[in-house]
Amino acid sequence: MKRLTLFILTLLVLYPAVAEKRYISDELWINLRSGPGNEYKILKILKSGTHLQFVEEDEELKFTKVITDKGLEGWVPTRFIQDEPIAFEKLILTKRELDKTKADYSELQSKYNETKKALAETKRAAGDLSEDKSEQAKELEYIKKVSANAINLDKKNQELLEQGEQLKITVDTLRAENERLQGSKDLNYILVGGGLILLGLFLGWLLPKLSGRRGDTWA
Repeated sequence: MKRLTLFILTLLVLYPAVAEKRYISDELWINLRSGPGNEYKILKILKSGTHLQFVEEDEELKFTKVITDKGLEGWVPTRFIQDEPIAFEKLILTKRELDKTKADYSELQSKYNETKKALAETKRAAGDLSEDKSEQAKELEYIKKVSANAINLDKKNQELLEQGEQLKITVDTLRAENERLQGSKDLNYILVGGGLILLGLFLGWLLPKLSGRRGDTWA
């Protein structure tokens, strides 16, 4: 008896867990009528969630005049319409917002990846720039040394040019002095030669005279 009771209790506990669930549908169909009452002609059957434009409300008859998105005008029971969308449409709107959020997230993720890639490239470029800067610093230092050597060489060259000018002046001075001395030597030669010629002429004139006087004396 106890075992049977325990078995029944076990079935009662497990039954709700294995029972299949069912749900009440929120889908509803209402009539759009030509007037504010059920006796008026049905113009169209509207599904729940249909968008309607409010025109006026008959509070006494509890009917509301509306216009469909197709431009059809009619009356529906006020109790079947509300200011906010139904749950199913809210779910659709929520899903759209969720899809948009996912799309925005995907776009942000893509932009983030692009930004991350650009940052990595920037860091790499900065490293290359640092290396280039180091190389440029070395080249600048080399240029400074070369420039310093060039300045020293130019200074030495200038000194050599000045020394060359001084040597040239000295050489020109010595040449002029040599020419002057050479001219003086030639003049001496001319004077000596001229003196010898005059002396020869004088002797040529004098000797015959002397020879004539001696002949007269001997006679």
